[in-house]
Amino acid sequence: MISDMTWSGAVHMQPGILMFTGAVGSAHMHSHAAVQIMIIDDGDVTVTDGDGHSEVVRSVVIPSGAVHALSASEGAWGRAIYVDSTTGMGLRIRPPEPGRGGVADWSDRGQTAVAMTDRGADSDLEYAARLIDSLSEREKASNSGALHPALEHALTLLPERISGQVTLTDIAALVSISPGRLGRIFNDQLQMSFSTYIRWLRLRRAMEVMSSGATLTTSAHEAGFTDSAHLNRICHSMFGLTPSAATGGLTWN
Repeated sequence: MISDMTWSGAVHMQPGILMFTGAVGSAHMHSHAAVQIMIIDDGDVTVTDGDGHSEVVRSVVIPSGAVHALSASEGAWGRAIYVDSTTGMGLRIRPPEPGRGGVADWSDRGQTAVAMTDRGADSDLEYAARLIDSLSEREKASNSGALHPALEHALTLLPERISGQVTLTDIAALVSISPGRLGRIFNDQLQMSFSTYIRWLRLRRAMEVMSSGATLTTSAHEAGFTDSAHLNRICHSMFGLTPSAATGGLTWN
């Protein structure tokens, strides 16, 4: 049973990337609509995948949509980088190969990326970008295709509408494509459903609002959730934590 869920440290947010640096906590089974790169500098963190396989990791790359849990020892410290799967950076990170994708593969990929990337004097965000380059260096040819124009258009429209009701039918009409076709494009090119991406956008927006000192209820409404309980459920499903546990001990930059 996971007991200590607390994370404390600094969060940097910029378009496409959310980066945490600090004391790493634990998290129940969850999956997020972003690629997660985690590097553990001190202490132990055990990652358990959706099949129940566990491994103590030093660095790990967890694909978008992959179910997993984290169990951190006291004093665990490190960095967690969440890369939006819709950005150029996120699209360059290849998905798991068929028949692979469990915690052993995630750990192998993480260790390879860290070994290939000189830490140097870069800032955390610059280092994150270079890690992503290391992850994609051998795979650029297979991941260089452009997004479908309708998907690209939809991705520019959605952030402006996230505080209100958003439906696949409405967005499909705005980008001149059928709802079924747009839904398939989301799944094919982003490896997530339209509804999953909407939940991720709403959660990111709620976190941005909370970082300015807003209440949970205000943050939920600003992000288009029906109420704070709705926000709580989505935060739990995507981060394995309650909103207060996910944000309470953090400094936002």
